[in-house]
Amino acid sequence: MRCANLNDLIGGCALPESAAKSQTIYLTLDTDWCHAEVLRAALQLFREHDLPATIFTTGEYAALSALDDGRWEIGLHPNCSEVTLAECVSRIAALRRLHPRALGIASHAMVCSTPLLDLFRHCGFRYDRNLLCYRVAEMKPFLHHNGLLRLPVFWEDDIWFTVEAGARFSAAWLPAGGYRCIFNFHPIHLYLNTTSRAHYLAAKPLQHDPEQLARHAAGGYGARSVFLDLAACIQRHQLATGLLQDFLTA
Repeated sequence: MRCANLNDLIGGCALPESAAKSQTIYLTLDTDWCHAEVLRAALQLFREHDLPATIFTTGEYAALSALDDGRWEIGLHPNCSEVTLAECVSRIAALRRLHPRALGIASHAMVCSTPLLDLFRHCGFRYDRNLLCYRVAEMKPFLHHNGLLRLPVFWEDDIWFTVEAGARFSAAWLPAGGYRCIFNFHPIHLYLNTTSRAHYLAAKPLQHDPEQLARHAAGGYGARSVFLDLAACIQRHQLATGLLQDFLTA
């Protein structure tokens, strides 16, 4: 089954019955040091569509401290790229002080290694979200030998606009058979409605000036468009949604 565009989706391009009954969508958000206003806009977008989110944070945000309605989960998003293990320990500890109850971790750029996985487990994390399996339906969560639950990402906005920019979300993307899909977004790409890597790189120098950044928002089909189409699909087909911590009790 294929949905050519959003009009097909809204006009009745239905999911297979097996998918409609068993599909669960998990939305995650990596803050990536975005401006507070850019994060606020992203959170508002989730609220408008009544969608829960697991947010992996790179620092302190007042908006995250105010989330207390059970529709949000906070994980940590340290930058472990090109640093020593000791430096990574320090960065994780700093984020831990902000969110001591975080169960999950997702390294910036999904940096991962055997020492890092052991460090994550040693630091008390229950799961990590550092596996990118872009639109690979067969990849499912698994338990690492050290006891860390490893969660694969099914779709991510920056990969989308790098490898298939402009490809419209389709219900046909969602595999059947009880697969639990993780879709990962970034506040800046929702804010910009990023359409391509070139679009993002041109606007990136303005990332800490939301007023100027907004002037670079795209009017075409971008990352925000995919989010809106996915939200419409979830609502239309009444698909289940959840937080990544739900994987720990499934």
